[in-house]
Amino acid sequence: MIICIISCIINAYPEITGYAFYLYDIRVFEMEQYKGIVKTRTPERKIMLVVVTGIILFLSYQMRNYLYMIMAVVMMTAVFYTKEHIVDKKGVHIVYNFFGIKIPYTWTWDVITIVRPDYTKAKPNVLLEIAKDVTIRGFVFKKSEVQDVMDFIKRMNPNIQVEDFTEEEAARAEEERKAKMAYAMQRKKAEKKQKNKKK
Repeated sequence: MIICIISCIINAYPEITGYAFYLYDIRVFEMEQYKGIVKTRTPERKIMLVVVTGIILFLSYQMRNYLYMIMAVVMMTAVFYTKEHIVDKKGVHIVYNFFGIKIPYTWTWDVITIVRPDYTKAKPNVLLEIAKDVTIRGFVFKKSEVQDVMDFIKRMNPNIQVEDFTEEEAARAEEERKAKMAYAMQRKKAEKKQKNKKK
C-alpha cells in the first residue's frame, strides 16, 4: 500500500519529487535516441497474475505459510515492473521501471566491441546483437530503423566493429554456409565409403 502511494506521488508530482526518488537522470532521454521493441504483458494477463497471486497470498496466510506469502507478494509486484531498451548518445541502456522508479543498466560506447544484425530470430523485426567482450545484449528494432541505428552507432564510436550487412546479404551468406556444410558432409561420407571398401 505504501509503495503504491509513493508511486502515485512520483508520477503525479515529478516536478516536486525530482531526483529524490528517481535513480536515473531522465534528461538522458531528451537527446537523440532509438527505443527497442520490448515484449509487454497484456492487461488481461496482468489481471490474471494479480488474481492468482492474491489467491495464493490468501491461502498461504490462512495456513500460516510465510514463505509462500513472500513469494506471492514478489509475484504480485512483478505486474508493475517494465523494461525499456534504449540506444542514445551515452550508450545502450536497459532501463528497469518499478513503481515509477527508473533503474538503468548502461554500456557506454567505449566498452562496446561488436554490433551485428540478426534478421531471422526476431522476424518480422531485426535483432541487433550488441557485444561487450563475450557478453551480448539483444535489442529488437523495426526493420525500417535498424540501419539508422547502426549508422548512429558508427557515429558514436567509429572503432566499434559494425557488421551492417543487409537482409539479402545475410540470406546469401547463410545459403553459402549451408552449401559448404552439405559439401563437407558429402566428402566425409565419400571418404568413409572408400575406407570401408579398402577393408
